Amino acid sequence: MFRRHFEGFDRRYRFFGKGDLKYVILDLLKDKPSHGYEIIRDLEDRFHGLYSPSAGSVYPTLQLLEDLDYVKAAEQDGKKVYTITESGLKFLKESEETVGRIKGHMHDW
Repeated sequence: MFRRHFEGFDRRYRFFGKGDLKYVILDLLKDKPSHGYEIIRDLEDRFHGLYSPSAGSVYPTLQLLEDLDYVKAAEQDGKKVYTITESGLKFLKESEETVGRIKGHMHDW
């Protein structure tokens, strides 16, 4: 059933454009604070297992967002839990067009 839909799909295809993952992560964090592995799982769930970001892309993006003061991290049960900040919410709001484009791409999948 799904085979026809994915014929010709190139595994090297970049699901998100350069820099898009930060918007996706912020959008997830606006709903609830999460640790990195939860973010990876949430994205896997949204794409029904067809896409799973690597830890090597999620954790550096979280660090970038923390450096930009868009998220803050707090230690909880031995894990870093990330929460979106007011600056992050403002950035997300200012980027509505980009976020909409990314969500449209995600919905197409």
